Amino acid sequence: MTTITLIVVSSVLVVGALLTLGGVAIKRRRSVTPSDETRESGFSPPSPQLSLFDTEDVDDARAIDPRILLPVTADQANADRSFDFACSIKHRYGDEPIHLFTVRPTDRGDPNAATDADGIAAFHDRLAEAGHDRTTAVQTGTSRNDDVAEAIVRTASETDADLLVMGWDGTHPVLDAPDGRTIDRVLSRSSLPVYLVRLDDPLSAIDRLHVVVPRQVDHHEGFYEAIYNVKQLASVLDATLSVSVFEPNVQQYRTLFDLVEIDIPAEFASVASWRDLQSSLETETTPEELIVTLAVREGEIGWDDELRTISDRFADAPARSLALFFLREDEPDHDDRFLRTE
Repeated sequence: MTTITLIVVSSVLVVGALLTLGGVAIKRRRSVTPSDETRESGFSPPSPQLSLFDTEDVDDARAIDPRILLPVTADQANADRSFDFACSIKHRYGDEPIHLFTVRPTDRGDPNAATDADGIAAFHDRLAEAGHDRTTAVQTGTSRNDDVAEAIVRTASETDADLLVMGWDGTHPVLDAPDGRTIDRVLSRSSLPVYLVRLDDPLSAIDRLHVVVPRQVDHHEGFYEAIYNVKQLASVLDATLSVSVFEPNVQQYRTLFDLVEIDIPAEFASVASWRDLQSSLETETTPEELIVTLAVREGEIGWDDELRTISDRFADAPARSLALFFLREDEPDHDDRFLRTE
């Protein structure tokens, strides 16, 4: 049995003014609070699009206001920061909920099962409270399954999620970490973007995003979506961008970044190797920076074996907060939604 609790963190009053983003009209609207319900499996079906955009532009609306699945556990370090991160890559006038989701092992007669369920519900409530200032709708749920990766992938499908945000301890090679097998299996079973995040400080302390673009990642179908989310995050944090690329022609990447909506000050630098990148990060970053590395699944264009050992490579950098953005795959036309229309 899966318990579903839909929490609308705060209602947003309709404003009469229309905002324009990429030539699309945006209307802010009141959130809706469905009644609580219990279902046999997964979350309740996603509610209809709440008309952040005109109805014919639903796909564009979901592109910049993604429906995010955030798997969390009660013992996860800094889960509140992962939640804050998920809120920050959504459009500020968005209506789509963030789905807080916890996988519980099957009870097997455990007398503490009911207590555990209550504890998880209280944990979800505490995280959801953080959404008050962001007027973010939150849907929460738990699932009993001994296969955590299977439960996450299935729930992403049931909730029609647009991307996954997952906490990452950042102290081990990504696929060799204690939760690495789960991450690896999620990546192999889902084509959605998967953003792994380790924030050593509150997100509000970040004043600069250092973005690492491995070779040929710009040829991947999820590239522009990831750049849009990087810019969205920088915009919310009022942070600048510093971009490291493995090609001598940095102007090419400056042009590619400029193709994507949202204007953010950015500096571009060429690095000859991962060793050179490591050296520059150790000497030029500060504790107030977040290092965001774009990544693809193994075997895809843009894959580099160094992506497995990012945490080791960046271990001595002053910037202690890390993120790995695994790009969306198999949807070539999806990226067009993030490009400028002018």
